[in-house]
Amino acid sequence: MNDRTKAFLAIFFGALLGGAVTTVTKIGLINFPPLTFAFLRFLIASVVILPLFIKKYKFSIRQFRDLMPFTLFATLNIILFIFGIKSTTATIGQLLYAATPFLTGLMLYILFGEKLSVRRNLGIVIGFVGVAIVILLPLLEKGGRFSGDLTGNLLIAAGVVSWSLYMVFSKKHVKNQSPFLINSVFIFVTTLILLPFFFFDIIRDHSWITGINMSSALSVVYVAVFGTVLSYLLNQYAIKHGGSVFAATSFYLLPVFAFFSAFILLGEGLTFGLIAGGVLALFGVFLVTSK
Repeated sequence: MNDRTKAFLAIFFGALLGGAVTTVTKIGLINFPPLTFAFLRFLIASVVILPLFIKKYKFSIRQFRDLMPFTLFATLNIILFIFGIKSTTATIGQLLYAATPFLTGLMLYILFGEKLSVRRNLGIVIGFVGVAIVILLPLLEKGGRFSGDLTGNLLIAAGVVSWSLYMVFSKKHVKNQSPFLINSVFIFVTTLILLPFFFFDIIRDHSWITGINMSSALSVVYVAVFGTVLSYLLNQYAIKHGGSVFAATSFYLLPVFAFFSAFILLGEGLTFGLIAGGVLALFGVFLVTSK
């Protein structure tokens, strides 16, 4: 099995597991404060991977020092996403991440001088138009039930920029470090950063604890194990074997899986503007990432 096939399989299964994350997160946020939900997600993920991490690696301050700075971009993405998805739709929340491939390509050009072909330049322009339509749906389709929320859309869009930076710098480090190590550092760092916010939520108002039910508890577990540990590990594996831009092609599949999960679990539908923006965004992804 060649590297490109390995990368494609990692992308497919990562999208399959991660596609429902936006929907399941919205279910969890009915009962959990946003940053507490995020903290519990990464705390569970830390507990899951810690035995493997201890067995596989010796603790190295140098490794954490080298990897921690760029993982902060991924942590910032988590914080922006958790607040944004609370107010916008799950479908829009996932579709906005279709901007990752062409943002990644653009950043690789700006930061590292990687060449952009005419095809990729065209894809970046078309993709940005599509994503802009999706972000501005609350203004374009005033009162639309499935148009999302402008503030939520903008928060997630900012998270996409931060995640794209993480993808770019992952490409540099994954040549010398394993995907599991990079993913582990990201999870541990994010858990530590979110810990004070968890305590703040407990001290400020702990009445939300009595409202936790089985569906909200299961949502945290799903997002932690399948949407964090496995899907992020597969993402790093795809970067290692296919490169940052190719790994970002998972965003072809994620909106599809996200829509079906949102339709089934939340009753979300599509609008003309969402379809138009989504088609343009995904066509832009196709131009940027295809050979």
